[in-house]
Formats: sequence, C-alpha cells, structure tokens
Amino acid sequence: MASIILNGVLFGLLLSFFFGPAFFILIDTSINKGFKKALFLDIGILLSDILYLIAAYLFAEKINLYLNNYPYIKYIAGFAFIVLGFIYVVKKQNHRPTAQLNITYKETSSRKALMGLIAKGIGLNAINPGVLLYWIAACTYATKTLEISDAKLFYYFMTTLLTIFIVDLVKIYFASKLQSKLNLKTLNNLKKVLGIGLIAFGLFMCLKGFNAAG
Repeated sequence: MASIILNGVLFGLLLSFFFGPAFFILIDTSINKGFKKALFLDIGILLSDILYLIAAYLFAEKINLYLNNYPYIKYIAGFAFIVLGFIYVVKKQNHRPTAQLNITYKETSSRKALMGLIAKGIGLNAINPGVLLYWIAACTYATKTLEISDAKLFYYFMTTLLTIFIVDLVKIYFASKLQSKLNLKTLNNLKKVLGIGLIAFGLFMCLKGFNAAG
C-alpha cells in the first residue's frame, strides 16, 4: 500500500506543474480576489477533475474515438482560451487589490457568489478536452503500467487528487500574499503574461485539432 500512495503522490506532483488555463486563472484570482475565492475556484477544478477521472476510467476507449473523430471540439476550446487570453492582455486593471479582500466578504462573497466560483472552476476544465485526455493517460498508466486495480486504484487516485489540491493551495496562498507587494503597473504586466499563456495554450490546442483532422 505504501508504494501505491507514494506513486500517487509523485504523479500528483507531476500533474500539479501542468501549466494549463486553470493554473493561470487560479493565480490571477488569488492575487486579485484573495485566497478564499481562489480556494472555491480550485474546489470547482478539483470536482471537475474527479468527474473527468471517472469518465476516463469508464469510457476511455469511446472518448478517445470521439475526440479523434471530431477534432472541431479542440478548435472550439482553443478559440475560447484565445479569446479569454486576449481579454486578459487588453483589459487594464484600474485599481490595486487590498488585503481587505481577504478579510471581509459581505454581499460580494455570498454563498451564491462562492458557488459561482465553483461552477467557474468546473467550467474551466469542462471546455478543455486536454484535461480529459491526461486523465485517460493517467488511468492507462495506473492500470497497465503499474498494474493497479480494484480498491488500490481508488487509493492511488485519491492520493493523486489530494496531492494536486494541496499543491494548488500552496500556489494560491503565496499568490494571495503578493497583493500588498505589487503595484498597478506590475499587476497589469502580470495579467498580460497570464493572457499570453492562455493564448499560447489555445493556439496549441487548435494546432492539435488541425493535426488530428489532417
């Protein structure tokens, strides 16, 4: 069992450094809106990962076939990330976030708003077929290469997901601490960098769709 948990931790650490669109938006949310809001966004991302993992385990072959036969799905997702990245690049921030965002959450942090952040986190993964593909790869690796099955597979992926979540918490905690240290110009430059990252990811996804279609 110890080796199963160790492999789960190592694989979780590997996936934690996947710089997809969720990573960029998670860091931006933490810097501009505080740790608590980024936490709820990350919960949505985690829930989406769990749903994708279940789908990958149960329907891996059918999903692979569907994505290969309909590459336009990657075009749509890629275009969505390009548009989002473009908004990040051109839209300037006119005020610097303050530590107060981390302390009081009245109307703007109502239960409805926090549930909206969870839904946003789910949506970020939902429009990214790449997430589904790497969970399919993860299932294949665990069952074929590591030969894990039954209850051990559950412990393996629980450890993987928990590791990812813990690393994400560390990321957003330290990002939230940047609030008081970044001036407006630096924040806008950071948003441009995040936007360029989203655009690059979107272009890469479109290219993958084009290669699949060819």
